[in-house]
Amino acid sequence: MHKFYYITVATKPHYILNKLKERVSINKEKLIVLGEQENRTIGWEGTQNFGVKLREVSDFLKSSFLDKDDIVLFTDAYDVVYCGTKKEVIDRYLEFDHPIVFGCEKHCNPDPKRANEYAFTDTEFPYLNSGMFIGRVWALRKCILDYKYDDKDDDQRFWTSRFFENPDMITLDYKNELFLNTVDMDERFFHIDTIDFVAVYRGADPLFVHVNGPDKTPIDNYV
Repeated sequence: MHKFYYITVATKPHYILNKLKERVSINKEKLIVLGEQENRTIGWEGTQNFGVKLREVSDFLKSSFLDKDDIVLFTDAYDVVYCGTKKEVIDRYLEFDHPIVFGCEKHCNPDPKRANEYAFTDTEFPYLNSGMFIGRVWALRKCILDYKYDDKDDDQRFWTSRFFENPDMITLDYKNELFLNTVDMDERFFHIDTIDFVAVYRGADPLFVHVNGPDKTPIDNYV
C-alpha cells in the first residue's frame, strides 16, 4: 500500500496554520510542516520571496523513506481551509488521468503574457496556481529535484514552466474537485460551513479553499 503525505511550508507560527493543524487532528491525520527553522517572513508577508517553498518541497522529495508511487499533497499554510478527509483527497486525485494535479485560478500570474499558452482559457479558472497541488513522488521528483535554491524565486513561475514543459504529467483541477482558489470568484455562488467542514462553489465541493494573492482578509470569513 503506497503512503500519503500532506506537507506545507511555514516559516513562522500563524493562526490559520493552527486551524489547519486542528482540522488534520480531528481527521486523525498528519500534517508535515517544513521550513520552521527559517524563523522569518517569506512570500506575500515578506518581499515576495518564495524560493524557500521550492527548496523545502525539493528537499522533502529527496527523503529516502519515500516510495516512488507514494502520494504527496502540498498546500500553503497561512491561507488555506481544509474541508475534506485523506480518503476523499486520495479518491478524487486518483480520478485524474495525470500524476500531478494543481489548483487553478482566474488570473495568469506572475507572467500575464503567458496566458495565451494555456489551452482552456474559456473556463472560469484557466491558470495554474502553485498554492495547492498533489502528485506521485516519481513525477514530482522529475519536476523539482534539479531545483537550485534562490530565495527570490517565484514558485508559481517555476511550476508554470514545469506545467508547460510536462503536459502529459501535469494537469489543472479545472472543475474544483480538489482545489478552489478564491480570488475574483463570484461570492454569490460560494458557501462554506466551518462546523461541518463543507465548501461549495457552483455545484462543486472542493476539499481545499485557498485565498490566493496578497489580500488575505477573506480567510477570516472562512474559518
